[in-house]
Amino acid sequence: MKSLFQRNWYTQVRRSDDGLLKGKTSYVDTHREAVAHLLVDVNSFIIQEALWEEQRSPEPLLTRAREVTPLHGSEAYFSSGPALKKVGTFLKDPLAIALFSETVKGFIQAETFLLNERGFSSEEDYENKWKQFYEGSCKYFSNLDRATQGWFDHVGESKRNGNLFVRFKTQSLFELGKGQYLLTGNLSDSFHEVNVRLQLEGLTVKEADGVLLRTPDLVCREAAALLENLHGIYLKGIAKKDLAKILGEGQGCVHLIDLVSDCVQILDTPLLS
Repeated sequence: MKSLFQRNWYTQVRRSDDGLLKGKTSYVDTHREAVAHLLVDVNSFIIQEALWEEQRSPEPLLTRAREVTPLHGSEAYFSSGPALKKVGTFLKDPLAIALFSETVKGFIQAETFLLNERGFSSEEDYENKWKQFYEGSCKYFSNLDRATQGWFDHVGESKRNGNLFVRFKTQSLFELGKGQYLLTGNLSDSFHEVNVRLQLEGLTVKEADGVLLRTPDLVCREAAALLENLHGIYLKGIAKKDLAKILGEGQGCVHLIDLVSDCVQILDTPLLS
């Protein structure tokens, strides 16, 4: 088995003493190294500062650090899509969109520990908001009648200081033999742990399996069985929305779909062309 490519992501959200949250996503792969930084208001989640840093690239680096002004004043929350699209135009780099997007996701996850600052009256109020917002969106929120525990039963607390949320992701590509490849993906964060393995013949899935090791509820883990739906699927160039359909959409796992999509993106690099 020969290793061809690997990439690693690390997202962190920390609370500072000045009413601000500091979030960043660091990225390292075989060819590139970069970091997306965001500084946001703890109450409004409005972005005060946004900084893009790049330390290593196969292309000449014109600048190693740049303020990303299109993000200033936007909300680091579900409404951030239009501002994130502007990042791609501003920096002319799809990787920047991905890293800032991951950082925004970190703030959304960290909200679990900012109930008072975000205007929630209680843990129950927060859970009810998510149940309404995410109804039917994934295995857990499509099967609340079968769930055996609530969100804070899983998390264990609603107050944290300093470090609020971390997420690690890794995707790797291996050559098993002529025309045979293995794609692996791993995600571990403050709330979840997910692993996938895709064995390819050419760029078509021969075998697919995975496991959800840590989840809000046991019902979430049923989504791993949907990976079998990938058997026989040609992966190169497949859209994420199509992957979501194959992996169950509202009866699947959002994090599993994201991780498979991350793995598939490797196939669009020049490695196999």
